[in-house]
Amino acid sequence: MKSKNHGAKSRIEEVGQGFVEYAIILIFVGIAVVLIVSLMQPAIGDVFSRFVAQAPVAPPSLLNYTPPPTFTSTATTNPFATPTQTPTETATTLFTPTNTATPSNTPTPSNTPSPTPCPVPNNSHTVPAGGSVRVQMEDFRCGGAGVAFSDQTGDGGPGSGSYRPDVGSEGPDLQTTSDTNGGNLNVGWTRDGEWIEYKIIAPTTDSYTFVFRHAAPTGNNPRIQISTTSVDFGYQNSTNTLSVGATGGWQTWANYSAQVTLFQGTNLVRFNIVTGSGNYNYFDIQQFVPTATPTPVTPTATPVPTNTPVPTNTPAPVVVTLYSDADDDGDIRENNGTGNGANNQVINGSDRIHVGDNDDNWNEQYIGIVSFNTSSIPANATITRVELRLKQQGLNGSPFGDQGLGVLYADIALNNGFSNNYNLQATDFQAAAAGTNVIQLDVPTGDGDWSDGLMNASFYNLINRTGFTQFKIHFELPDDGDRTRDRFRFFSGNNGQADQPQLIITYTVP
Repeated sequence: MKSKNHGAKSRIEEVGQGFVEYAIILIFVGIAVVLIVSLMQPAIGDVFSRFVAQAPVAPPSLLNYTPPPTFTSTATTNPFATPTQTPTETATTLFTPTNTATPSNTPTPSNTPSPTPCPVPNNSHTVPAGGSVRVQMEDFRCGGAGVAFSDQTGDGGPGSGSYRPDVGSEGPDLQTTSDTNGGNLNVGWTRDGEWIEYKIIAPTTDSYTFVFRHAAPTGNNPRIQISTTSVDFGYQNSTNTLSVGATGGWQTWANYSAQVTLFQGTNLVRFNIVTGSGNYNYFDIQQFVPTATPTPVTPTATPVPTNTPVPTNTPAPVVVTLYSDADDDGDIRENNGTGNGANNQVINGSDRIHVGDNDDNWNEQYIGIVSFNTSSIPANATITRVELRLKQQGLNGSPFGDQGLGVLYADIALNNGFSNNYNLQATDFQAAAAGTNVIQLDVPTGDGDWSDGLMNASFYNLINRTGFTQFKIHFELPDDGDRTRDRFRFFSGNNGQADQPQLIITYTVP
């Protein structure tokens, strides 16, 4: 029995001793592995890094390894990373720049109609050096109302029609012309204060001759004024008012010449209508050539010079200003609408003269008479200009223009006056004139301003060189039927010379 128990105990002790030895061996092996791994960790990391970088998919065993960015256009999601919430509608930085403002409320573009092109070639006219150019009146510059022209509406004219669709019905009034001298259209229906502008290119700064092609019925006295502005330098120049005169009909054409200054380069040439009632077809621009003054030829010396010609000098113009005769001027009122002057309404001696209509039931007309002693004009004188001037003293109503009594005119009497007598009398009211509407007077701007007009040259022969020249002042219409007093009042000869009616005559004597 004793020997049996001893053997079992020995076997148990042997088994326990084996487990201890095995555990000690495992401990040493573990320590060795730790040491080996610690010493070789950098090399192993490099091996694994290269393996992961080259592998198409990371091995599942590398749970804590994050591959470096591959910089591909498509982001790669790590299936082993901790899930994070992805914000909605996040812009991809590869396609949308940072901080780029997105425009809001951008209007939808609409179909804007293209402007009608201007038919004027190059919108300008060039004067060649030493040559000339013809400018048709319908070829005014582009730009529309207030820039290229100013034209009254409602005057019965058609506007610029199909030839100038860029301005249409607002443009200057154009009509087909019968002028055989050139051009298809002319400007018509001209009214006071209108203007048309042209772009002219000149080779040099100089005086140029403008030849205007115009037409107007007998009795009309269209007047114009030309102003020039240099686009390049800002210089300006303008002519005096030019009376182009009547030609005998709206399509009876004649030429009128004037000198106009142009500046080198581009000019804006404005054609101002001072007094309407004329048609215009075109104007030619030519180099101004002054009349050559003959150079005296010194004759060859002879022993006794005989009959040596003496150079003839061009006579200098003489300008005289004559003043209305107070004893013979005044106004006459119509007698109850009968067309005759009223004996009790012949007013002489007042400081003013009335022309227009009255405010009674007959709208009686007023006419004025002014007389000038023109006997100082030499019999052999050549008259070159006659201007009548009346200074406004006041107005009643609205006598001027289409809404009143129309245009203010002056008729001229025969040498012995309207009633075979220079004295103011009632019969002067209906007395016949030697020439009717020989002067068209313009509209003064206000009290103290002058209403003036130039005489048609075809009536210069009616200036009386042996006595008085008498004028009858009247409006185009005898009355307007509104029973309202519409009258133009101007100073009479009873005032000082600064206010008296004036007749300014220019002439030369050979």
